[in-house]
Amino acid sequence: MENALEKLFELTGQIAKEGVSLVPRVVPADAPFVQYEHYPKGDCIAPGNKSRWFYHAHKPEEREEGEHGHFHMFLPLDMFKGVKSLFNPPKKLPNGKPTQGVVHFGALSFDLDGMPLSWFTTNYWVTYEYFMPADEIASRLKLFDMKDAPGDPLVNDWLTAAVHSFHDPIVEMLHERDVFLAEKKKDLGHAVFQDKSVEIMSRVPFDI
Repeated sequence: MENALEKLFELTGQIAKEGVSLVPRVVPADAPFVQYEHYPKGDCIAPGNKSRWFYHAHKPEEREEGEHGHFHMFLPLDMFKGVKSLFNPPKKLPNGKPTQGVVHFGALSFDLDGMPLSWFTTNYWVTYEYFMPADEIASRLKLFDMKDAPGDPLVNDWLTAAVHSFHDPIVEMLHERDVFLAEKKKDLGHAVFQDKSVEIMSRVPFDI
């Protein structure tokens, strides 16, 4: 974790020196920014272990205070062979597209100046993922690696270093998610996974 934190500081310094934060490196400047659209289109997927991320933003009234948008990050379902999920998506998404084999472990919000705000977890209906228990994600979180993924290598390296640097807070956040989920399931049962009133399940500040 110390090496990851050193890498994160190094990359952050490089970003500051170049004067271009992560968000402008992901969102094209020559086209209108469209709410809810994934940047990049089709997501950014590492060719090696299929870790992935995408950036997007909600309507202003649905955002964290001062937020521009956030990065959603995932591990591939293939890393969870033999693990029973808490909830599975259908074979096709509501828009008719095939469901991706992904496990969402967290999102990282950024403010209007391109600075990270907080990590947070979301309910199943937000990402239509294979919803895995916190312990199972925790044992695989160190495998998140965006090495050689398409796009700006500084973005991919920074996100990898950030996840590794915040490994323990992310794991704690995932456990808080599962505790929150268990409480909600007492009243809602499995319907909680598709309850639109249950969206953000846990959050920790991006504080180094």
